[in-house]
Amino acid sequence: MIRIPFNDDWYLAGEGEPQGPLSVPHDAMFYEKRDPDCRNAWNTGYFPGGTYRYTKTFPVPADWHDRHVVLEFEGVYQDCQVLLNGRLAGGHPNGYALFRVEAHSLVEFGSDNRVEVVARNDGPPNSRWYSGSGIHRPVSLLVGGPVHLVPDGVRVHTAALDATDARITVCTTIANTGIAARTATLVHHVYDPGGEWVLEHCETLSLPADGVHTVRHDLGVAQARVWSPGDPALYTCRTRLLAHDQILDSVEVRFGIRIVDLDARNGLRLNGIPIKLRGGCLHHDHGVIGAHGLSAAEDRRVRILKAAGYNAIRSAHHPASRALLDACDRHGMLVMDELSDAWFRPKLAGDYSAHFEQWWRRDLESMVAKDYNHPSVILYSIGNEIAETATARGVELSRRIADTTRELDPTRYVTNCVNGLLNMIAPKDDPVRDARKRHDVDSEPHENLIAVVNFLMSVLMDKLGHLVKLPRADRRTRDVFATVDIAGYNYMHGRYRTDLRRYPERVIVGSETPPPHTARIWREIEHQPRIIGDFTWTAWDYLGEAGIATRVYGASTALYRPYPALVAGTPVIDITGHRQTQSYLNEIIWHRATGPYIAVQPVDQSGRTRSRSGFRTTDSLASWSWEGCEGRTAVVEVYADAAYVELLLDRYSLGSRPIDHEYLARFETEYRPGELTAVAYHADGSELGRTTLISAGPGLRLTLSCDRDRLHADGADLAFLDIALTDDHGTVKPLSDREITVTVDGAATLLGLGSAAPTTEEPFTDPVHSTHHGRALAVLRAGRHPGPITVTVTAEQCRPQHLHLTAQSVTGTTSDFTHS
Repeated sequence: MIRIPFNDDWYLAGEGEPQGPLSVPHDAMFYEKRDPDCRNAWNTGYFPGGTYRYTKTFPVPADWHDRHVVLEFEGVYQDCQVLLNGRLAGGHPNGYALFRVEAHSLVEFGSDNRVEVVARNDGPPNSRWYSGSGIHRPVSLLVGGPVHLVPDGVRVHTAALDATDARITVCTTIANTGIAARTATLVHHVYDPGGEWVLEHCETLSLPADGVHTVRHDLGVAQARVWSPGDPALYTCRTRLLAHDQILDSVEVRFGIRIVDLDARNGLRLNGIPIKLRGGCLHHDHGVIGAHGLSAAEDRRVRILKAAGYNAIRSAHHPASRALLDACDRHGMLVMDELSDAWFRPKLAGDYSAHFEQWWRRDLESMVAKDYNHPSVILYSIGNEIAETATARGVELSRRIADTTRELDPTRYVTNCVNGLLNMIAPKDDPVRDARKRHDVDSEPHENLIAVVNFLMSVLMDKLGHLVKLPRADRRTRDVFATVDIAGYNYMHGRYRTDLRRYPERVIVGSETPPPHTARIWREIEHQPRIIGDFTWTAWDYLGEAGIATRVYGASTALYRPYPALVAGTPVIDITGHRQTQSYLNEIIWHRATGPYIAVQPVDQSGRTRSRSGFRTTDSLASWSWEGCEGRTAVVEVYADAAYVELLLDRYSLGSRPIDHEYLARFETEYRPGELTAVAYHADGSELGRTTLISAGPGLRLTLSCDRDRLHADGADLAFLDIALTDDHGTVKPLSDREITVTVDGAATLLGLGSAAPTTEEPFTDPVHSTHHGRALAVLRAGRHPGPITVTVTAEQCRPQHLHLTAQSVTGTTSDFTHS
């Protein structure tokens, strides 16, 4: 079916004044005023949620009367209904699932039509993280004749790979909605990553009336270029359906030629080569632009993760967007896509558990259909920390879902991400079966089982490895692990050695582990084929679960933080895309770098007590610029894969320290400005490497860095502008924070402006925002008209800075004629 973008000219009615025209993807929650007393509280970062009505008027030509018309929504949060011309057409309760609405019988041909989308996110808390609200992923109008290729109806996978000779299987599903049988010719053309034609296949088909027909073709590709994280080569299959040389329908899908194998002897292999997953969990929000599910944001995030050494992500905890999977295909990032965070037992009073048993099969079918052609997707997770997997009913449901997943897609593997501590303390009966018992689930943190577990893990993380070694943990997890191909261990790394001996056929993935444990965990993983990798919680900080990993000075340890806490505070990459200390340590742990890397605990907080968090060990910065802190004690962290390191200040040695098992040497010294240098040495005394931090000078200026100078005038493209307060030589000054103002003129608008501050009352929607540790991020969204763009950034005591960009017309694209 022909795909027509359906993203522009929407109008929104919600709690305030009607808005529009606007373009989707759109996050209505992003524009709400945060409320310290809202029911969502810390879960969503104190964004309250509401009910939203999106409307759009569109013409339907008279000559479409014999065509098949479908509306496709990639994600509406949540519990949405779709109405066409005032009549209910469909909807979906899952805020992340792709769904379609059959529109043909409800549209009025030859006139304007009105579509309404009502999204309800105003009840009891339904998400344990920032969810966003409304039509947060793209919308398409699909149109096809009586004989057409069904949506997601061309599926390609690699059936065999021998060196560079491959055999691919193309399965094509064709619908004939007419009252008479038809004859049509199906033509496949396959093009290599460089756009060169490599093969063609034609077949004449007889299509029965009012039916659906699936045909399978096995095609050989000689001298194939194999897709891998190091070489993400994408082929294109262009499929046409012809009748008497007339094109009835066409499709273009991208795919990768690759084989994934798994067994207890060799672990995970990609194209016959063993691979370890250097993974991270990933929420769907994009920090300072909320849950706007735009392709440019997904692409930037995958690029940054790849540069930081990751080769895998786990979608947390819902099906990933198409845009994210496209980016992973392009850049060579492997994916574990996840079905749900809740099954039949609620974690929050309003969560998806009320719908799961009725909808899980449709959600699963939607996820698999979306993922099938993406070479990046290698694993399906059917659940996250589902406590009912400790019960017989939960184990049986796990078996049903896993078996159904394999039936839908036998080319990939299935896991279930189980929290051993949660299963240990979860009741074995089924105490929550009716709505009357749901209201207490999230009334207080201590009454919420998952919140209790998160708190225990935060304060007892170092002891967690011993707790999960208890026999009860094995008894409560072994049955569910028997239902899947790979056992997903959430915070169960303490059981690795025991379970490898006890279950010689079990293959394990560290599906969720705390970043502070990566060093000790990876040493075990890299030498055990049956442990295929590790996913840290999380690879990228996110909105909601406010303060769960934040280190707070002068405060006691707590699970979450009160308003105006905003972000979780995880320690790898912050919400602006800036890499933190743990990110550079990870590269050393994974043997992708040797170091040394220098980071300094905030000297302005020297001597103050800090709250503890098992999800974060340090809030150190790669900075030796601490104006006004002269004479105070500075704690310097040096990370290296070395025997020992020496620290020098202005070439004078401050001593040497051996590197510990965490790849860390820690020094304490009196702060004074200068050049701080770390030198790493091998055991024989030969130098391994060195790095230097230089104190900022007296000047202060705004330094801008943009990821592009041209945007597509498509209403969706983005430019990311990093803003820093620096000296005249570009050295960031973390203690010079102040408000900055960003003004955008021309063919773009300011979508979001903010920093990585874990606690703030400043909204991302204002053109004024304070920096955090000298940094901020502005995000520009292109409009629909080409032209120049001028960005002006100002701050007190700084000279204004200007940036000039261009929005260019989108020509020669296939987006308007791409098959679903």
